[in-house]
Amino acid sequence: QFQSLQLERETCLASNCTQAKVNLSLRPRLEDGKASLAIKYQELQEIREACWDKQQRLEAYLEKWNPQSALSQLQAKLDASEAESEEQIKQFLTQDLPLESFLESFCQSRTRSHICRTQLEKLQELLQKDRVQKEQVGRDPVGCPGAPASMAP
Repeated sequence: QFQSLQLERETCLASNCTQAKVNLSLRPRLEDGKASLAIKYQELQEIREACWDKQQRLEAYLEKWNPQSALSQLQAKLDASEAESEEQIKQFLTQDLPLESFLESFCQSRTRSHICRTQLEKLQELLQKDRVQKEQVGRDPVGCPGAPASMAP
């Protein structure tokens, strides 16, 4: 029985030694994997930061250039153009502006006002259409599974 335990002990030691050699032979692969993982993690961190920066810029851009902002900017531009026209009329009536200069500058100013007003009205119209469409999509079950056919236009 002692010999069998001795044999089992030697077998276990040999097995442990073999397993240790296998494990040691795999160590370079493990170290390479760790290094590769660290590099990938660093790349991920850089991509995450770049995405976050782009997200912040996109949000700022959308906030600055949303339709309501464009509407406000057009309204301000129209108001300024109208005020400029009024000022030109006052200058002409007080004879601070000669007729030729008045006609030229007043026509340009009114043209800018007209263009701006047209753009403003068109944008308001588009925003209204968009608002109506969104309201209809919210109420209209067409295209939804299970919607009754009688509800379709």
